[in-house]
Amino acid sequence: MTICIAAIAKEKNEEFIVFSTDHMITTAMGQFEHSIFKYKQLNGHTVAMLAGDPLIFEELVELKDNNVDFETIKNEIFDNFKKKRQQIIQNEIFNVYGIDQDFVIESLKREVPNVYIDAILRQVADFKLDTAILLVGVDNGIAKIVEINAENMASFRDMNFHAIGSGNIQAVNTLLFQKHDKCDNLLATLYNVYKAKRNAEVLQGVGKETELLILGEETYLKINGKNMSILKKIYDEELLFGKKHKELSNINLKED
Repeated sequence: MTICIAAIAKEKNEEFIVFSTDHMITTAMGQFEHSIFKYKQLNGHTVAMLAGDPLIFEELVELKDNNVDFETIKNEIFDNFKKKRQQIIQNEIFNVYGIDQDFVIESLKREVPNVYIDAILRQVADFKLDTAILLVGVDNGIAKIVEINAENMASFRDMNFHAIGSGNIQAVNTLLFQKHDKCDNLLATLYNVYKAKRNAEVLQGVGKETELLILGEETYLKINGKNMSILKKIYDEELLFGKKHKELSNINLKED
């Protein structure tokens, strides 16, 4: 599948979003790293990240006007999810029986729907897109993080961070362990998100390649090259810190 992570940062009273994704793609042939980006910049201060089917990403983030506020974008994407789910249900379920949604609604009004209608209703109820979008943005100085899928929307601003995809539990637990707060500065947040991404890699479905970016109301910056190497060095040293700590030699295993 993939991993998408976002956390709020604060620098000189200005709020930012630090976000990260991998490059893992899952198809019927298996999982593999791909050059495709799992995020799309919708306007100067709003980005959508995808966990799920990359083939429908473009449709889900298609907007009537990209130069609108965060709330409008959020609601349009949610509508796109519902439309896409209904479209697939029509193509893959209703068309098999030569019916449409109106036929099913009318059938429900009868006292005893037949077994075929019952089977169709079960298929519709159980159908999932298995796709979610992590929408992030800075709107009027306020950083926002929202998860959107075909069923609902949820804001994670009060949580300070969020993650979706295969390694989301590991990523969220890392940020909890780091005690990340929306008032943490950009450098601390960069490392927290980088560490969350690296820790999520223990899960199958999370790619090793890392995209790491900073989003602000007037900022869009990709971290790479030397800066990414510094983050890797810190992470690798942290992994070995306890194992090689000089104080370990003072532990007396013969004492109770």
